[in-house]
Amino acid sequence: MNVSPRQLRMFLALTASLNFSRTAEQFFVTQPSLSKAIRDLEEELGLRLFERSTRSVKLTESGERLAGLARGVIGEFDAGLERLRTSAERASKQVAIASLPSLANVLLPAACSALEARYGDPRITIHDCSNAASIERLIDGQVDFSIASVAPSHPDVRYEEILRDRFVLLSSARWHARVAERMRLDDLVELPLISMTDSSTAMRYMSAAYLQRGIEFRPKMQFDQVGTIAGFVKQGLGIAVLPYLGTTPLLTLRGLRVSEIVDGPVRSVGIVTRRAGTSTAIAQQAMQEVRTVAGALIARQAEWVLPPSARRTRPRSP
Repeated sequence: MNVSPRQLRMFLALTASLNFSRTAEQFFVTQPSLSKAIRDLEEELGLRLFERSTRSVKLTESGERLAGLARGVIGEFDAGLERLRTSAERASKQVAIASLPSLANVLLPAACSALEARYGDPRITIHDCSNAASIERLIDGQVDFSIASVAPSHPDVRYEEILRDRFVLLSSARWHARVAERMRLDDLVELPLISMTDSSTAMRYMSAAYLQRGIEFRPKMQFDQVGTIAGFVKQGLGIAVLPYLGTTPLLTLRGLRVSEIVDGPVRSVGIVTRRAGTSTAIAQQAMQEVRTVAGALIARQAEWVLPPSARRTRPRSP
């Protein structure tokens, strides 16, 4: 059956006015066009809906029955459209991001604050997880983009480097006599270093740096969480070796000092997106806010946080 919502709306308006001329004006059509729409509806249903004369228009019994049904149909139709509109509006204000916790901590709070100021009440979902997990969530379509510290080699994603941060040492007063403000990788070999676990990108950067010297990087302790590292460093049980941005939550702890590794590795930090498809407007804005925060970090922490390299897209992990 080929009956359109517009036909039913015209029919209901005509049942209320019983005047073809006024109803035609209401729908911005000519009277003959309205008459044809009603005639087509009658033919489609096989029912006579109106009794017409030169002086009056009256609903038939079939027309009265259809009017009751049509009001329900149009009501449901309008309610469905409103649900779709609300759902689309809600979706237009949703964004999901996956990131390493250390990067989420420094890049996302200010970016999300800017999004809230722009969109009022957006729904922002943050997945703070490992580098590999953040890329998997992106590929699986669970997030709009990821913030990673290694350029993925997966063919379905694109990597845009937004900054680089240097590796540093974080030590307590117990070790200040042995840890100068400027150190070299060779100076670290005999120190009780504490690092992230082997599965972390930070460990991969350090291992690669020592491998180039023909040395195996063997820290005294390894932990999954930066907070755990902080506790052991504060107690004087070792010296943390971390990317600078990974140390920022710890810099407020009293008695800890940051030292430069002058020939240490430099970690790449970037935004990862899917090659296929187009990002939503709010996702594009979120990425721009992250770039803005990255730029502010580069300007404010120029000693430790570096601008992207000339080659912004890095093909492989270190």
